[in-house]
Amino acid sequence: MASEITYAEVKFKNESNSSHSYSESPSAPRKKRIHHLSKPVSPSLPFTSLMVLLLLLAITFLVAFIIYFQKYSQLLEEKKSIKDITHNKLNCRKNVSSMEDKVWSCCPMDWKAFGSHCYFISTNRASWNESEANCSQMGAHLVVIHSQKQEDFITGILDKAAAYFIGLSDPGHRQWQWIDQMPYNESATFWHKGEPNNDNEKCVIINHPKNTGWGWNDIHCSDEQKSVCQMKKVYL
Repeated sequence: MASEITYAEVKFKNESNSSHSYSESPSAPRKKRIHHLSKPVSPSLPFTSLMVLLLLLAITFLVAFIIYFQKYSQLLEEKKSIKDITHNKLNCRKNVSSMEDKVWSCCPMDWKAFGSHCYFISTNRASWNESEANCSQMGAHLVVIHSQKQEDFITGILDKAAAYFIGLSDPGHRQWQWIDQMPYNESATFWHKGEPNNDNEKCVIINHPKNTGWGWNDIHCSDEQKSVCQMKKVYL
């Protein structure tokens, strides 16, 4: 009896140890797997720095592209202005004070230079709208006058026996407007005395009546007169 009890106790201990070791053995790998899966959750500093660097490069590229596009557009405009007058020869003068890197200011041949503009006297008689269309075909518009010096220069190259359309008209209610959308300044106008005098006369000429001198007069837009065209100088 005593030996059987001892054997039973020994057997019981062996089963207990075996059961304990079996229950613990699977837990070790499970802890390792849990620890292994949770490791990538923390953010990577090199990856964040790389994203910031790429973002800065993208912004720099965008700014450089915008600057390049603006320069390219300006170059296209300059080429277009030259292309518009390739059928004419250019008369150029060297500037005393150069405009940036451009040292030559040019007007088409047979145009008159004054200030930053060129002027062409059209001897063809046409309505105001037709006169403006003719100027537009040459890359210009009907003349816009804003100063006494400009008025004196223009009248100095005109024929006193003729009348010339300028780029001033009335779209309605005597609200005079310049063709280039520049503000109409009543303090810098050169109307003949008593002009404008007719609400139905919505276009303006510059003329020289006898014993009066040069000045502006409103007339019907359908009347046919000569005209003065104006364009900006071409800088090379």
